[in-house]
Amino acid sequence: MVELKEYLKDGNRCILCVARKKLIRITPEEVVRQRTINKLISENGVPRQMIDAEVPLSYYKKGASGRADIIVSGIAKDGDNHIPLVLVECKEPNVLLTDRVEYQILRYDSVVRAKILLLTNGRDEIVFHYLSEEDRYQQLNGLPQYEDLLDTDYYEPKELEVVDWQRPSHNILDDRLIKELKEYGHIGEDSDSQYHSLLVNLLGLIFDPNSNIESLNLPSRRLIEDGGMRFTTFGNASGGGFPRDYRYLIFERNDGETQILSFTIMGKLSAVNHPLYRNSNGHSLFLFAIDDYENSHLSFEYAIDRFVVKENQTFTFWHDGTLTLGKRGRVKNQEVIDYMKGRRPELIRDGKVYLGQVDNSIQFEWHQEDVQNLITNFIAYSFLRDEFRNSKKYLS
Repeated sequence: MVELKEYLKDGNRCILCVARKKLIRITPEEVVRQRTINKLISENGVPRQMIDAEVPLSYYKKGASGRADIIVSGIAKDGDNHIPLVLVECKEPNVLLTDRVEYQILRYDSVVRAKILLLTNGRDEIVFHYLSEEDRYQQLNGLPQYEDLLDTDYYEPKELEVVDWQRPSHNILDDRLIKELKEYGHIGEDSDSQYHSLLVNLLGLIFDPNSNIESLNLPSRRLIEDGGMRFTTFGNASGGGFPRDYRYLIFERNDGETQILSFTIMGKLSAVNHPLYRNSNGHSLFLFAIDDYENSHLSFEYAIDRFVVKENQTFTFWHDGTLTLGKRGRVKNQEVIDYMKGRRPELIRDGKVYLGQVDNSIQFEWHQEDVQNLITNFIAYSFLRDEFRNSKKYLS
């Protein structure tokens, strides 16, 4: 790792930007940016004069907003114009390179039109090459040398590892499997062992690449596509983030509007007097999130340990209507129950939200009626929770 020389200016710790040739205040992202520039020079053979930092996108398209972290250029053969070869997006080390980061650099590249894209947080890197004839991006093993960037025929495609995925058995559990699922954050550290089999069954259902959701019986919207898995993150009302592999579904409402809903199983962090997370039970969560441009968010954090009732191999999913309205805090549970009762009365039983019941003695499959009913009710409840939140915002 390249060590950066520090300077002090006006009491602020700074580093010298090689590209901009000026002192820049130290931030985690700036450190990643400068180390990336040094790496481009020392490892990829990029001439210093061919690197620019914090380049306004309006340089490439009038009126375009935003700045490119780093652009590596070449000289056009028919003149002295600089042609963008590599567009780099830098994030601080604690920012995961999720699909949102990819969307950002793709949006920038629609303006810059570089043929190589590099995403980095200083720890991980993702490199893409734009295939103009096919109008798509192909992932590469790494960033080519600068001299090879000048040769349009040189790129080494990433060899995707083909994994013969095998769904784990939920009926035969071993300590190694549970330990592994806890380490990867799929099962909460403090989850009661009585739920382990159910969690493994649900995880197998959601993550199975060989299964596809053909249809769901939802009122006022229809399933257009099961998009499979994507690595992304969603925030909740308290400002927390939930990075995870989510299965996402694309719906079309009766009014023609499109909605994307994502869901996954995730283990909650177990913490005692943590400076950031304070006190937290390491339970397992069933997460449902809704895409809403920049305000994509979790609609429903369902605590499996708290609300699921087990009787032999039958698991029943209930909820008490708990809902938080951002900084305004929790609303009365009964308000939520009454709202749901007026729109989906079949979901209300004994004054609580009934989400479904499944037989865990068999492997869950999407075509099974009890599994379909469970997921359909969770999705319907998640959409209704969002509608409830929006109604409260308009009334405030």
